[in-house]
Parts: sequence; C-alpha cells; structure tokens
Amino acid sequence: MDLKETYFVEFDAVPPYSFERTLHKPAGWWWSTPDEVFENGICWTETRFNGELLGLKFWSSGTMQEPRIHCTVYSKGKVGASEKLGITRMVKRALKTEEDLTEFYKLSQKDDVLRGVVKDLYGIHTVGWPELFPALILAVTLQMAPMKRSNQMMDLLIKNFGDQACFDGRTLQYWPSAESIAASTVEELKTKAKLGYRAANLKAIAEALKQEFPTMDELWSMKPEEAKKRLLSLQGIGDYSAELVMPRMGFPLDVWSAKIFSVLFFGKAPEKPREATLALKRVAKKRRGRWRGYAFVYVLNDLPKLSERVDVDLTQF
Repeated sequence: MDLKETYFVEFDAVPPYSFERTLHKPAGWWWSTPDEVFENGICWTETRFNGELLGLKFWSSGTMQEPRIHCTVYSKGKVGASEKLGITRMVKRALKTEEDLTEFYKLSQKDDVLRGVVKDLYGIHTVGWPELFPALILAVTLQMAPMKRSNQMMDLLIKNFGDQACFDGRTLQYWPSAESIAASTVEELKTKAKLGYRAANLKAIAEALKQEFPTMDELWSMKPEEAKKRLLSLQGIGDYSAELVMPRMGFPLDVWSAKIFSVLFFGKAPEKPREATLALKRVAKKRRGRWRGYAFVYVLNDLPKLSERVDVDLTQF
C-alpha cells in the first residue's frame, strides 16, 4: 500500500523530554511496530486511526529542556480537519508529551535504586500504544514464552496476516488488524503463526474488539482500575497482560522481570518467580505509588549500569 504525505504537525513536550531515548529506548524497545526505523534522529513508523493505516515520520528540532517535536503523517486518502485533530491527540498522548515527571524525579531522590537510574536516563518518558489491538497481540505472544519464541510468533503474525505500507522512501510492515485475525481460523493462526493454544485467545480477542469493546481512546478516559477491569474481561488476558496494555502502565511482572526486582527489593532472586509477583507488586506500590510503571521502565532500560551499582549482574536473567 502506497501512502502519500497528508499533513504536518509540530508540538512541544513537557520538559525534560529526551526525544531520541523516548522513541528509541536504550534496551532496544520499539514504540508502535517491530519494523519501525530510527536513524539519525528520525523515526519512521506506522499505526492505524479509525481502521486506516497511517505512516508517521517523527523528528525533533528542540532540546531536552525545550523539546519541539515534528510529525509528518502519510495516508492512503484525504484526512479531514477533525481526523487531523484526532490523530494529533492520539500521537501526543501515546508519546506522553504532556506528562510532567517532576513528582517522579522528586520521588527518585529518596530511592537508592532510582536515584542513579534517573541520572542515567534523565528525560526519558514512557510511551503508550496508539491503538489497542497491537498491544494485545504483544501481550498474548509474550505469555509463557521465552523472547525468541515470542519474536517468532510476532514476526509470523505480521508476515502472514499484517499490512505493508510504503511512504517517504520506506517500506514497513505493520501488525494485523482485528478484522484480519477475526476472519482467520484458529487452525490458520496455529499453522501460519505458530501460536499454539494462543490462537483461540487471539481470535476471541479480535472478535471482541469488533463488537462493543472500548477503543484505546476510550480506555484512556477511564480510571486505571476500570480500564484494567475491561481488559481482564478479554479471553486469555490476565493481570500481567492487562498491566502491559493499559494506557497508564502498571507493574507488569513476568518471570524475567520478577527475578530482577526481587534482587532489587529483597536482595536475591526468588526460587519461584511467579509466586513472588504479588509481594513485588505490593512493595512497588508502597514505594513508588502511581509512578511504579515509570520505575519499571527506567530500571529495565538501565540494567548494565545498575548491575555495577548493586554489584549483581542483572542482565543474567
């Protein structure tokens, strides 16, 4: 699918805002699609708005203390004035450009772990998903699987069921739509994407999203507890997946991260990581409150330097 330049928008962000490290995390995390490209301070990526595929090109001309972000939007057809406003709102919210980190940084100065991490990664903002279904695909493919296996499932889903767009001289692959997965059979998903038991769950989720399930925009308008409750109603979505997907990210512990935070909170890795998650969540909520999601992201993006400070190789897990 060829996309044409539709409109350009620029906006400020609440400082400090490190554009490069927010869009291109030190740990290598991507924002919207595994196929997005970040080169020379420019990010090319994709998303959907009202079901239509969009190409996005981001860059910054500002500084961390005076951030100015530019975005060119590419689409197949014309985009009306109201749609432009909606796309801009979606992008700004997903990039967390209006989130003030003053309270988080003040909290970090009283925390032995966060103090050094914040110094290393000053200016990084967490990001949210611009649309819901890709976030749910990620959550489902991460369940009970090593990263190599998860990447295999995601790659096959995008290759066999996803979309491809060409814009600004780039060709990028993007996640399948809920419509595409809902129209597929469970056997197709098992065979072509190696999903195993997850195939039935992903198809059920896609079908639910086609009905009356809230959009990401609507989830943003809810209190975090209500948004999580709605996500938990989806087949195959448990506590970990819901906290990974919800707009205001919680503390989504899996086996890997549970080991890391057990060392940081209790001084040793747990014998049974899954059984340790409730205790870890309680400590995180008590110590970091509503900023525990930020603490989660900052810690996991600073493991090499943090390992040196705590004298434990946190990258071994």
